[in-house]
Amino acid sequence: METINASVAQIDEKHFIDIDTGDAKISIPISEDKPNEVKSAFNKLITRIKEGEFQIELTESGDDLFYYVAKEYVTQLNREIQEVYREMEQYGLLEE
Repeated sequence: METINASVAQIDEKHFIDIDTGDAKISIPISEDKPNEVKSAFNKLITRIKEGEFQIELTESGDDLFYYVAKEYVTQLNREIQEVYREMEQYGLLEE
């Protein structure tokens, strides 16, 4: 299983989880309610799942609230990625 790196980024007062898939950078806002941006990020992750199973790993550690939010978010996201991968595999939706 491939590991994809992610980090917590701050732009002005906004915080994001930046995921580097190699082909693209996916940003998930964690300090604002932006459902369309989250939906777009999830769609990109689903497209990436078709290429093969992977997990996301935070490349840094921290002790602030946004790091802990990001850590929990990535943990939950990894569970969802595994579940979606298995379902896509079951229905023959993965790229060969």
